[in-house]
Amino acid sequence: MGWIRLLIRLPFICLFTLVHIFLIVLCYPLKWVSTYYALVVGYITHSWGHFMMVLTGGKLAIQGIPPKPSFYMVSNHLSYADIWVLLAALRATFVAKHDLKSWPIMGQAMKLIGIIFVNRTKKMDVSRVNKLIYKELHSPRGLIVFPEGTTSLGDVLKPYHSPLLEIPATQQFPVHSVLLHYEDKMGGGKSLFGSSYVPWWDETSFSRHFLSLLTRKGYIATLTFSRQTWQYESRKKLTESIFQWSQIEYENLKKHAR
Repeated sequence: MGWIRLLIRLPFICLFTLVHIFLIVLCYPLKWVSTYYALVVGYITHSWGHFMMVLTGGKLAIQGIPPKPSFYMVSNHLSYADIWVLLAALRATFVAKHDLKSWPIMGQAMKLIGIIFVNRTKKMDVSRVNKLIYKELHSPRGLIVFPEGTTSLGDVLKPYHSPLLEIPATQQFPVHSVLLHYEDKMGGGKSLFGSSYVPWWDETSFSRHFLSLLTRKGYIATLTFSRQTWQYESRKKLTESIFQWSQIEYENLKKHAR
């Protein structure tokens, strides 16, 4: 049954992804004449996120109220699937690891939609990225960062790093937070307890993990949005305050999931 799901889902994923990339390419000239490019691409990627949820057997559950653009948001990070899950709920782009831009097809697509790539191993690169973040603050789409810096199994939150919160701190721009977790439709594995198949955190290759994900029945992706926003001139205080809320809320989610 799993291989049947794979054979059905994979061609449709390739087809719809290529269609969305084609639409983005058609809109690319708008990038040089107005802010409409970010607005239109925000809707295209929002649509792609919905298609990916359906084609991977995902179901979206939202707790709280998703913000409307423009916004700056931090999220915990569990998997490449986080990208389409968040895009299904929001019109946004991301700050992502620099090695993603080398992926075949998807890497070029991520460049086109305006994802900002950061090399976290080079301290000087953060300065370049912060300049790009400044330009995106008042864009007609939101900006999402993953301050953990890497994916995790999901049973605990990794410490949040502060460099990518420099611009919202200095600009006194309100920061939102969201917590993401997964539950498997079959077997009931939960990322909150490190037992879901969706997180991609070990040495398994992307292609192997993704193909395995497509053979599964599906998952529920839950997004818990903060009711409050944070504004501090100190990026470290800003990061600490958001992380404190995230830890408390994450533990509450685990209690209710037992």
